[in-house]
Amino acid sequence: MKRGLLIGIGAVVVIAGVLSIPVEAGPSPDTRVILEHTNKTYISPPCYEQANKTNNLAEAHIQKAQELNYQPESSCTANSLSPIKQPIASVLAVNLGIKQSRWDW
Repeated sequence: MKRGLLIGIGAVVVIAGVLSIPVEAGPSPDTRVILEHTNKTYISPPCYEQANKTNNLAEAHIQKAQELNYQPESSCTANSLSPIKQPIASVLAVNLGIKQSRWDW
């Protein structure tokens, strides 16, 4: 009985350790951005107010901006879309829909 208890505790410790390992997570391809067609740039929504933009705008996903070879409009946009280190448990929670992603705007 003591052996089973020790194996159970060991398994819990190992699982908790594995789930706390940080991994790099980035925005999903369907993260919303604003395309600025005149300057061939894209803007993340948190950076929209301070962005240098024209009236030639469209809403799209980051994947579309990358397909068009558009560049981030500013360091604000680049930083807001840069990958971050998160524990595996947090990444799993986002993928399962339990937790909201940093890039859900």
